[in-house]
Amino acid sequence: MPFALLALFLTALVSPVAARELTTDTGAFVDVPSGFSPGEGDGKTRASFFDANEGMEFDILTFEPGRYGSAEIMAAQLLAQMGSKGDTSSFTYQGHPAVMADLAFSTDAGPRKGYAVFISGVAVSESSYALVASADTSRFDSYSELVISCLDGFSIDRAARRFPGPVSQFLLPWPVPRAERKTAVLPAGSVSLPWSSEEAEDELHAVQREFHVMTMYLNSETLWVDAWARYYRMVYKESSAQLDNLTKAFSESLPANDPTESARRVLAWVQGFLYERDFSGIDFVPPLTAAFEKRGDCDSRAMVMAIILEGLGIDSVLMVSREYSHAMLAVDVPGGGQRFTHNGKAYLVAETTAKVGIGTMAASQADFSKWLGVDLGE
Repeated sequence: MPFALLALFLTALVSPVAARELTTDTGAFVDVPSGFSPGEGDGKTRASFFDANEGMEFDILTFEPGRYGSAEIMAAQLLAQMGSKGDTSSFTYQGHPAVMADLAFSTDAGPRKGYAVFISGVAVSESSYALVASADTSRFDSYSELVISCLDGFSIDRAARRFPGPVSQFLLPWPVPRAERKTAVLPAGSVSLPWSSEEAEDELHAVQREFHVMTMYLNSETLWVDAWARYYRMVYKESSAQLDNLTKAFSESLPANDPTESARRVLAWVQGFLYERDFSGIDFVPPLTAAFEKRGDCDSRAMVMAIILEGLGIDSVLMVSREYSHAMLAVDVPGGGQRFTHNGKAYLVAETTAKVGIGTMAASQADFSKWLGVDLGE
């Protein structure tokens, strides 16, 4: 171990690691980047992860309710134990008092640099958490986005899995003040909704960061699959709750007891988006901007559709294919047509770019073994 925050007797976790729920009573959850291996940790009081090159470590420590009087006290004590020097700043994460800290400390293996987030429980029965991500100082620049991605992959409970992560909420307080207005053109007509240009910019920056993290794995024969899926999960986490107002407005014109017709109407709407690609950038329009401005490629449209359907209580799965260079959605609704089986459930396909009916897809892309299913919502 490059360093330890506390002297705990811990057992190893199971490898390899992907999105997983920590074995606590709180439902805390972390979506760990691809290729990270577990270190010492029982998943209850501590989970520890290392990247494949062992240049970075990510620790999640869980403390019993009442252990610390505040997030500031927890941060001060743990940072002192580490011998870390760096700025700290208080903020709120999911309604919980929290502290963001710059890390700079030394170990037997040399100096390290990174960030930490300390989150205090609110209710008397709530646990507190310390999230610590660091890399060798000499390699920190190459690890910085991965460090932040680890921290943002944490959710304090099940509900938080569809809200921006701790770093995102530090950078832009949640809920975001939306003092502007922006018109969204929906099938039933135009509607003016609250808007924040700063929120849209922050969403883009988070998506760009996750895109860069994902591209770290493109040359790996094994890790690129999970890295690609995690990219979309992290985009969903950043953007899902940002579309709640639009989803509510959309739902007012949809039939309450006909999920197939609702899915058809949402599909027809995203099929009408302006087709847009940007090969010089991330080639992806983030969901908030894509929905309000009705533009984007296949995966942007599929993400928007998935988020809206989730808000309507309709389960879906994102379908992506490297062989076909394409993405679409598959929806758990009644109806005839092509179905994509994922986790034992047969989903009706929804092609988001070609203007075809739900259940229809190109015969040239119908080899389902070449498609990857990505779970986004709950």
